[in-house]
Amino acid sequence: MRTLTAGEALTILRGLQDVCILIHRSPDGDCIGSGYALHLLLKSFGIRSKVACADTIPAMYAALTDGVEFEEFEPRCFVAVDVADRGLLGTLNEQYPDCEVKLCIDHHISNAGYAEQNYWNPDASAACELMFTLLRDNEIPMTEQIARCLYVGIATDTGCFKFDNAKADTFAAIAEIKRQYPNLPYARLNRELFDLKSRGRLVLDARLMENVQMSADGKVALIYLPYAWMTELGVTKDETDGLANLPMQILGVEVAITVKQQETGEYRVSMRGGDYADVSAICQRFGGGGHVKAGGCSIYDGEPQEVCKMLMDVASAMLNA
Repeated sequence: MRTLTAGEALTILRGLQDVCILIHRSPDGDCIGSGYALHLLLKSFGIRSKVACADTIPAMYAALTDGVEFEEFEPRCFVAVDVADRGLLGTLNEQYPDCEVKLCIDHHISNAGYAEQNYWNPDASAACELMFTLLRDNEIPMTEQIARCLYVGIATDTGCFKFDNAKADTFAAIAEIKRQYPNLPYARLNRELFDLKSRGRLVLDARLMENVQMSADGKVALIYLPYAWMTELGVTKDETDGLANLPMQILGVEVAITVKQQETGEYRVSMRGGDYADVSAICQRFGGGGHVKAGGCSIYDGEPQEVCKMLMDVASAMLNA
């Protein structure tokens, strides 16, 4: 797939009007950060835009969304950020059934190439890192709010810089953000994003780990979250962000699988990989994708036990192939 340079991507963006910025369902820090950073950039050019998501933005990202207001308008063009495949747009596909995505800004190796043009780099840690490069290479000043968006997106997609995707360019981007804005509340943002949990969420974590399913060789671990548990414990959907990392804490686990039952009966699956597993390849077997060390997919029917067994069997077989 041919990818644009930062200069070519900027030329396309400057030529747009009334832009709808599409981000993926179950939004995380990277799609929110890159989406809102792009909105702020377009606003500085005098271009009207808004961010659209199939799901509600979690309250934990209020530092990025508070004070940002979108005008009401009928979109004339669409840009996707951090969206590897149109299926990840969820109900936005129904809201905008005939939309043609002019530009996709993405870093997923599994990107399906659905957009007319792509500003794509699978070696980037996050879509927010691509946004940083776009600003830097085009010598566009980075405002404080854009810096906040980019920091949050990069921090969340690298697991607060613990994952392998945090490379030299990633740390260089963070260093420049901190150099320009040393007084942003980085420690507070990190605590809110990675440490703070409600009492209900802590009880949920304990229950999930009590019921963790392990492969015979201990290399695959799966946790299953019934939708009823969330209602029982008063845990919101937003609070389950980050659950995918929970089974990865078990010593010896190479593939961690988290299965979340939705109110509709659908299953949202997240996977994390250890030293050598390619979980993107596993997720692709189920119509999903992602990164080598972090991927996801959806399964639309089946009994919970059957779904969990199928995921465990496929992961174990591919891991040991």
